[in-house]
Parts: sequence; structure tokens; C-alpha cells
Amino acid sequence: MNYVVVDASVALKWALDDEDHVQQAVALRDAALREGRFRMLAPSLWAYEIANGLVVAARRGRIDAATGEAALRYILALGVRLVDPRPVDVYREAERWHLSAYDAAYLALARAVEGVVWTGDRRFYETVRSGTSLVRWIGEFA
Repeated sequence: MNYVVVDASVALKWALDDEDHVQQAVALRDAALREGRFRMLAPSLWAYEIANGLVVAARRGRIDAATGEAALRYILALGVRLVDPRPVDVYREAERWHLSAYDAAYLALARAVEGVVWTGDRRFYETVRSGTSLVRWIGEFA
């Protein structure tokens, strides 16, 4: 089975249609769920990052609170499997790439399962892109 680690920035695009690269994020979701091309994974912090992203979107008036809660329920029901990498691996990735432990968790998980991370977080992507092919930019998903 091929594994794709999907970060919160990509998953939020499944609910926030005013984001960049929504079509690519939806295509990634559908490739996993409808076509079965790969299995989506994320570290457990993913759920809280999504909840936070939707709360912030509601506070900024992009969506209303009820829509935010419904979107959270929808995203969590999609079946992204939550798997936590080893904390020491997260630490090592954070140190190596000068990342937050949160971003490093996605990278450590991808490395552990021999998969890739798809991200919409430009800073995360730009930080690691010259040194690893494990992190991919969602705008390039075909």
C-alpha cells in the first residue's frame, strides 16, 4: 500500500473553498477515497490543527461557526488514519530542517511509512524542498 501523509493545510482546503489549490486538494482526497490509489495518514495533531484552522476561519468571517463545526465533522469522518511518529524522530527532523515539531511530525511520519507529505504550507515546503523529495507542494498534484 502506498501512503500519503496529508497535512492540515491540505485538509482545510476540502472545506474552505476560498483557498488556493482547492481543486488539487480535492483531487488528492478523491484519489485516495474514490480511486484507492493510496492511503491517507496524518499525525494525531492534524485533528487539532484542522479544528484550529476552522475556528480561525469562523472568527475571520470566512465561514460561520455552524459551518465550521460541520466541516470539522466532515473532514474527521473521511477516514484519514491518525498515526503518530516516534517523538525522537520528530525531534530529529525538526533539528535537521529547522522546523517546528508540528511540521516535523508530518515529515517524520512520511519517512517512517516510506510515503510523501502533501502540503499547502509554502514555508514548510520551501524549507525542505531542496533537501528531500518527501514533501510535495499541493499545487503540483495532478
